[in-house]
Amino acid sequence: MDEAMYPMMNDSVANITESCLKEEDEYLQTFRFITNGILLNIIGILGIFGNIISMIILSRPQMRSSINYLLIGLARIDTVLIITSILLFGLPGIFPYSGMLSTYYYVIYPHLVPVIYPLAVIVQAASAYLTFCVSLERFVAVCHPLKVRSLCTYGRARLYVIGILCISVMYNITRFWESSIQSEWWPEKNVTIYCPTASSLRRNKTYTTIYIHWCYFIFIYLLPFLGIAVLNAAIYRQVRYIFSI
Repeated sequence: MDEAMYPMMNDSVANITESCLKEEDEYLQTFRFITNGILLNIIGILGIFGNIISMIILSRPQMRSSINYLLIGLARIDTVLIITSILLFGLPGIFPYSGMLSTYYYVIYPHLVPVIYPLAVIVQAASAYLTFCVSLERFVAVCHPLKVRSLCTYGRARLYVIGILCISVMYNITRFWESSIQSEWWPEKNVTIYCPTASSLRRNKTYTTIYIHWCYFIFIYLLPFLGIAVLNAAIYRQVRYIFSI
């Protein structure tokens, strides 16, 4: 689910609404209700429970190892990613179609976006590079088994997780200034409602083209997944060579 959410997360504040009360196309409302309001929430909740079970099992003393520590870190990161996905897309997908959760849609959600959206992008980056680290550990174990004791240590795994989180925060720090909150009076209900909008920074074409599109594609997609592909190919080649002897 993580990879499918990447482009959606990246464009979540790009759509600037002219009005908080602007209605969506009926087909789009139905589509988002099914995909986001139902499927995303159900799969997300199942994913959270699955990650919790994985963390409990991998945290046992007899399971202590560098690879398991990386997997625990990845499970924690993915759990946060799932929660942010539910808050940003799952719950907001319910109201336009069903009329339920209006308070969340018009009050809570707009105030969450400036914080939850940057957090979501941060954990996306961390998830991609932690997955790369898992592949790197497997590569060392399979292709360089004599170096496992010195390279694949519990302490190094902790440094990888902490380092990746710190770099992900620094790289995505400008995301906290990409969104703002717009308020509007709803005369029919006699209340003030809110909606998230793109800030002036997010509307800047140079910033959007270079940082949002190209840098995102290169550093969040291309580099980690290319690295994973190369490492997995090397692992496959080594395993095939061993069995051919």
